[in-house]
Amino acid sequence: MAEKDKRTYVKVHDGLPDHPKIIEAGGEAGWLYICGLAYASRQLTDGVIPKRLVPRLTDGSKPEASASALLRVGLWHEGVHDCSRCPQPGPEAYVIHDYLDHQRSASEVADLRAKRSAAGQRGGRRSGESRRAAAKPEANDEALASHLVKQNGSKTEAETETETEVKEKNSRTPAEPDDSPIRHDVERVCKHLATVIEKGGTRRPAVTKKWRTDIRLLIDKDGVTAEQAIAAIDWAHASDFWQAHILSPAKLRAKYETLRRQAVAEQRKQRPVGPQTAPHDTSAMTDEEKKRALKFG
Repeated sequence: MAEKDKRTYVKVHDGLPDHPKIIEAGGEAGWLYICGLAYASRQLTDGVIPKRLVPRLTDGSKPEASASALLRVGLWHEGVHDCSRCPQPGPEAYVIHDYLDHQRSASEVADLRAKRSAAGQRGGRRSGESRRAAAKPEANDEALASHLVKQNGSKTEAETETETEVKEKNSRTPAEPDDSPIRHDVERVCKHLATVIEKGGTRRPAVTKKWRTDIRLLIDKDGVTAEQAIAAIDWAHASDFWQAHILSPAKLRAKYETLRRQAVAEQRKQRPVGPQTAPHDTSAMTDEEKKRALKFG
């Protein structure tokens, strides 16, 4: 089935080409008016159009002259105007006259999208329930067949695979219970990452249960110490590329080995080459480079 159209639309009555204001403004101005409606709807601006974008809205030969024509006939306003029905965005913008009388506002579009999303989730749940209900008879038949096989003292290949899966599942690192005591090494890494992200100009993220779980797995399952994790965070956020990517423990865990390898390569480039150079000699590095150096390398 084809996916439902999620685009937004503007309403234009079929008499627009013959409207006196459009005729007076001219064809190029009329096209700019249509392009302005589409821009405001797409960007959810409630009819506000930045002046600097006008030349990009139309392929007309004189976009500024077309804008002036729309102002002259009253289809657009300057950003500061005397129309009580339209917003007042300021001198750096134009306003489409009576936009909200005919088009959806930004809040209406947001409500519509939320309703569509909720309806899609409800439909997905119903579809899942239908699939599970349809699968029950088949599952019951399989369970009965398995029971009969066990009574005969034999095991099928499917049962062997199931036992293997159970063993693998039991060997995995168990999830941390909700009432487990605070782990200071986990908290230290989480808080350090949050602080580094905040210093980079982003709003400080909250340390969530998932953050703690990912750091705990990094330490307990991957064998990375808290000091190595903190060093990796510092190195990543000193990189123009990696600082935009390592913004969560999950991403740190996924990219840790890549960060470690790049850090090692960077250290090798910074160390002088010679028989006297020890494998982990940092004497040729600056203080800042030593500070970021990759205890994790």
